[in-house]
Amino acid sequence: MSILWEVFEIAVNFFQGFILAFFPYAYLGDKHDRKFHKSPGIIYAVITAAAISVMNYLTVFEHFYALTYAAVIFTYSLRHLKGTMLKKIFAVIFPNLIMAAISVLTVNLFSVLFNIPPEFILNNYGTERLLTSIAAQILIICTTSVSLKILKNSDNKNFDLAIMEWILILIVLAISIIICAFLNFASFEISSSSGRTYIVAAFIGIVLINVVVYYLLVALGKKNAAVRENEILKLQQEYNRQYIINANTEYDLIKKMRHDFKDSYSVIHTLLSEEKSDKAMEYIENNIDTLSQTEIFVRTENDIVNAVVNAKLSAAKSFGIDSTCLSVMDFDGINDLDLCRLLSNMLENAVTACMKSKSKHRSIDLKISCDGYNYTFSLKNTIDSSVLKENPALETTKSDNKSHGFGTKIISDIAVKYNGRCDFYEEDDLFCCNVILRK
Repeated sequence: MSILWEVFEIAVNFFQGFILAFFPYAYLGDKHDRKFHKSPGIIYAVITAAAISVMNYLTVFEHFYALTYAAVIFTYSLRHLKGTMLKKIFAVIFPNLIMAAISVLTVNLFSVLFNIPPEFILNNYGTERLLTSIAAQILIICTTSVSLKILKNSDNKNFDLAIMEWILILIVLAISIIICAFLNFASFEISSSSGRTYIVAAFIGIVLINVVVYYLLVALGKKNAAVRENEILKLQQEYNRQYIINANTEYDLIKKMRHDFKDSYSVIHTLLSEEKSDKAMEYIENNIDTLSQTEIFVRTENDIVNAVVNAKLSAAKSFGIDSTCLSVMDFDGINDLDLCRLLSNMLENAVTACMKSKSKHRSIDLKISCDGYNYTFSLKNTIDSSVLKENPALETTKSDNKSHGFGTKIISDIAVKYNGRCDFYEEDDLFCCNVILRK
């Protein structure tokens, strides 16, 4: 019987070690997208189970010694799991809180039901201890499963908490753990059944407080996400309005200049036919700057593409940036507004980067191709040093960062909208943006 109890206790310890390691894995995800049984999580689960077994031999109830388990799992989260630091801390503390709260709750609840002191359940092998242990493990499974579903469902939806709000969550959890520990200490000092009933009610109250706080923060997170999304949409609408106005204006200017070019060629032709070459040369010299300011880099069947590309690359040309463009003729299946936003942001980023370059050979190269299923927008521009090393998040360097900095997000959002992808990378002295959109 003694051996069976030992086996049972060790099995419970390994189960709890598995839960403590699996919870952060399921919530955060493995950095290399490995299955849990193929990840280091199994090793850390075994180490945690061994630590629990050792602590069970050293003390009746771990209390603050449970921080040892948290330290082991935090090491696992830090080295092998995704997510921010605050999320990792939360993913480690939360399952420990669940186990501590459920263990204390079940021990005190069954002590009230059987009308026996809590230490009798903890120190004696018997039916009471067996039922308490089984009930605790069932509650742990149910609570962690529901918690994971709620947490992952919240992350999949619009949910945006600030750092301070995550800190408040962790503070509430820490205070709850401390209160539970002190209540558990008090339960060993109280001999009356009614006193232990009050302690059980207090434990349930703490759990409910944490549930309410969590739902309040979820509501706050959704509100934050909605506010942030509205700000982005307002900026996008303003960008779209400006892009379309500029694109139409520039395209009208291009058509007007093409008409002017015909007149200019006619004048030159007349002067040369009359053998007035000096006047022809003088006329060319006076108008050469105007003729070179705006060039037609692309001529597709889409007026928006023509306007945006020709306007942006003409602007680049005026800054001494060599610009080239090779494009397909039609853009069937892509909304004109999305085309405008995509090309405007890609080219704006490239022109801005090239203008900062001190290289003598600054260039922008745009290629738009289609294989029948996907459109590929490939843009390369000159850089002096690695942008991804200095600014891996590709945040705006403009002083007015509230009104700027959404270019890369807009590009990425459009790629997602068309079930494609967006890649930023570097090769040689070029920064590359590659966007694929499905037709």
